[in-house]
Amino acid sequence: MTATVIAFGGKGGAGKTTLASMVIRELVRLGKRPILAVDADPNATLALTLGEEIDETIADIRDRMGEAALEPTAVPKDRLMDQWLSEILTEGIGFDVLTMGRPEGPKCYCYVNALLRRYLKELKGSYAAIVIDCEAGMEYLSRLAVDDVDTLVLVAEANPIGLTTVRRIAELADSLPVRVSRRLLALNKVDASTPVEPLLTGSTPPAVDGTVVVPCDEELRERCTHGQPIDGEAGDTSRAVVEELTRLCLEPKLATI
Repeated sequence: MTATVIAFGGKGGAGKTTLASMVIRELVRLGKRPILAVDADPNATLALTLGEEIDETIADIRDRMGEAALEPTAVPKDRLMDQWLSEILTEGIGFDVLTMGRPEGPKCYCYVNALLRRYLKELKGSYAAIVIDCEAGMEYLSRLAVDDVDTLVLVAEANPIGLTTVRRIAELADSLPVRVSRRLLALNKVDASTPVEPLLTGSTPPAVDGTVVVPCDEELRERCTHGQPIDGEAGDTSRAVVEELTRLCLEPKLATI
């Protein structure tokens, strides 16, 4: 099995976590399972949005493994890492959630990260799709050894600041040793009075292979405001666009850009 890798990037508050969770639900509905949902944002909310609770993160395991690496033990370090990492996978219906947690601290984690990269490469063969909810930047992709992204979804609010942010994220992705087959722009939370066309024809948008316009969805806003999960019944107003976005993410790979 070769996993389809979909990464969501965008400015904080643009709604990328909500959109990522809805795409995960749609993938499950389409039978594209199992899915690995990776929350790479230090402000980790993907599991909560999916209605799951997390106990430990990669950051916790990294600290534990860093301490274990300094102590003699009869259990090989790679086996210890595999055991701990398998324990922090949160299981949902049709998907698992892996939460990265806080960024690396001042200690040297080279050895630990090498084990982590090996583990994540092995995980890729166990899932039909991997959906990554990014932090504002994209540097973590190289740290995760995700070297082939099928679709990078750039999520932005329909204003010049949002489009400038995702353009910079796209430029940063170009500087990383990561192959991106397709880029999509998702203009999110767009109301009927927003003039979308002038934004898309201006100088601020990133170069993309397709664009979807996600309408304002009052139900989703209410759920996010009250900390309620985005389940398979949520988002009637935006459902058709999410279905279209998911279809685009699953299209055959384009030439690497």
